[in-house]
Amino acid sequence: MSLRVLLATLRRHSLMPLLVFLQVALACAILSNVLFLSWQQLEPMLAPSGVDAANLVIVDRLGAGDRTWTSAEVHAGVQALREVPGVRAASAAESLPMVSTSIYAYGVQGPSKIKIGVNVYAGEGLVNTLGVQLPSGRDFLADEYREEGGYKGAPEPVIVTQALAYKLFGRTPALGQPVADPENPAAAGYRVVGIVRHLLRNQLGMATDGRADDTMLIPQRIGDTAMPLYAVRVDPRMREAALHGVRKAIQHQFGAELPAGTQPRVSFYRTRRSDAFKDRRAALWLFAGVVSTVVVVTVIGIMGLTGFWVQKRTRQIGIRRALGARRSDILCYFLTENALIVGAGAVLGMAMAYLGNAWLMRYYELQHLPWPFLPYGALLMLLLGQLAVLSPALRAARVPPVVATRSV
Repeated sequence: MSLRVLLATLRRHSLMPLLVFLQVALACAILSNVLFLSWQQLEPMLAPSGVDAANLVIVDRLGAGDRTWTSAEVHAGVQALREVPGVRAASAAESLPMVSTSIYAYGVQGPSKIKIGVNVYAGEGLVNTLGVQLPSGRDFLADEYREEGGYKGAPEPVIVTQALAYKLFGRTPALGQPVADPENPAAAGYRVVGIVRHLLRNQLGMATDGRADDTMLIPQRIGDTAMPLYAVRVDPRMREAALHGVRKAIQHQFGAELPAGTQPRVSFYRTRRSDAFKDRRAALWLFAGVVSTVVVVTVIGIMGLTGFWVQKRTRQIGIRRALGARRSDILCYFLTENALIVGAGAVLGMAMAYLGNAWLMRYYELQHLPWPFLPYGALLMLLLGQLAVLSPALRAARVPPVVATRSV
């Protein structure tokens, strides 16, 4: 049957196609936005951490109330941790992965003049302690570590991730290249001395749209600070014993000076990561429920409406069979007809999804819906529509030619 005849049939029996059309449009609009929101929650969870996650211990919540820890006290803590049996490396830091209470956020700029916001991890010996892979360049030298503000008039050496290096310099080798500070163009800026494979930023809400690895290491020696952090890498054969030893060392070193009721938090990186993504996992379950509901309701609706439509046209199908139409012709007819209806509904649904997202952006902190999610939702609806119509279409294909002689 030609497309012109098929469209003429739809115009003569417009109610059922219209109901399917509207149902598909609404479902497509909902699915496109829910798929986007789900990906926003899922993307940071799938991003590689870049660290030795199984053997890395993070220590924080070491606030001393109304005083600051001196540089000597901070480094005494490092020495105490290094003496714990099973500890391979320990570093004091001002910012660490999975620690949201202490965040360094810098702006950097390469030759393209595009400003990129990055998270910065500061501390002595962090490359070794975190266990990150350094395939290009080198670690910081001992004489490059200085306290905050120690680089005046000279570019500060930095270690960046592969993803950040590509954003800054494209295919140009990044080692030795200068990196500008867009907030202070006259300053000496930075100079890339090493490149690590991955290092997840600690602003997890910004670890989306390919920004999860927008991180940088700087050679900052920790001086006087109100909230020191420690990263400790332990022997995998002594994980639990080393964790217990780290807790005892921290309590012995800092416990007497901590405010009453304050407990340092000492836990493995994997535990921190699991806790950090707890709300995101709950949101994903919620979105999964929404998607499942929309899919089930849409499939049942299409099956019900198409089944009723097949029943109403049983005599017409019988006539076509009597005139020589094969079962495959009837099946193809209903699949093509449904594809036209669902496809048109999906196009309207994409427009509704875009407009709905724009409306939500005005009243809620929702990001702009990227255009690829529109065809994703439409394609999903088209596949669901074809699956939903398959059973009624097969039932129509089984209608015998003798039905044409009956009164319906």
